[in-house]
Amino acid sequence: MSGLRLLCLLAALLILGVGSGCEKEKPTVKPPRLVAKLGSQTITRDEFLAEFAKANYRQAMTYLEELALQETYIQEAKQSGVQFTHAELAAYVQELKDAYGADHFERYLARSGLSYSDWLSQAKTDLIRAKLVEVNVTAKVEVSEKDIELYYTEHGPEFEQLLRVKARQILVKNNETAKQLLRFLSRRKRSFESLATEYSVAPEAARSGDLGWVKRGDLPPEIETPIFSLSEGKHSKVVHTSFGYHIFKVEKIEEARTPDLDEVKEKVRAKAFDQKAKIRFDEWVKELKSKWRLQTFPEEIL
Repeated sequence: MSGLRLLCLLAALLILGVGSGCEKEKPTVKPPRLVAKLGSQTITRDEFLAEFAKANYRQAMTYLEELALQETYIQEAKQSGVQFTHAELAAYVQELKDAYGADHFERYLARSGLSYSDWLSQAKTDLIRAKLVEVNVTAKVEVSEKDIELYYTEHGPEFEQLLRVKARQILVKNNETAKQLLRFLSRRKRSFESLATEYSVAPEAARSGDLGWVKRGDLPPEIETPIFSLSEGKHSKVVHTSFGYHIFKVEKIEEARTPDLDEVKEKVRAKAFDQKAKIRFDEWVKELKSKWRLQTFPEEIL
């Protein structure tokens, strides 16, 4: 073999070898992850997440703000020395569990996908926030007599007492029993209270049928309508509803009115306090953001 032919053969082998090596080193391209497919049309996971972010952008911005504020609360608590005791945490956790209900807490965790550890971590953050608010907001808000008077003047309708009646009922399951009880009442052989206690199957039978004070909207319309058509001290005829057979009695009627300030002073004080606390809370959050130079970049969500 001549030198020229040998040189050409070596060059060809070298080229083939390099090409073969390059093929082996080329990275494998993974196919896009699909979340939906219709014929030849597809929706990839990345496309879905991009559209989801756009559709929920406003909620995402709110969540981002809350998430950033949570971290700010934690840092502020560490710096200022605000802490909670083990007893306070235990009491707070028990309060939250009680709010879910004895049998519902575990089901809530299962539905939400949260581990108990994650839930407890959030509870601790919420408690820290509450302690910070107590120190920086609640303790710094004072409500004067002038504040109370001003709030009452500006928000009088909030304390308006609507028309309400004090009522009782007897509820039985059949019409014949109801008619018999109505005859007892009409002939004044038995009192409404004693008949309710003895015959009524409603929960308030133990209270002699006492429904307490009710206003429009408190009861289903089929019960409310006959009650509010009665005069003070009168009882109804037999009223048939989806619950059974009723006899109602109205003991007292209070017309709609706006109570004097003295009558609702503590309610007004609480409302005025909440109003001032909201203003102070917003101021405090601004102070925190400025102090910790908090910035969020919601545009990066999309």
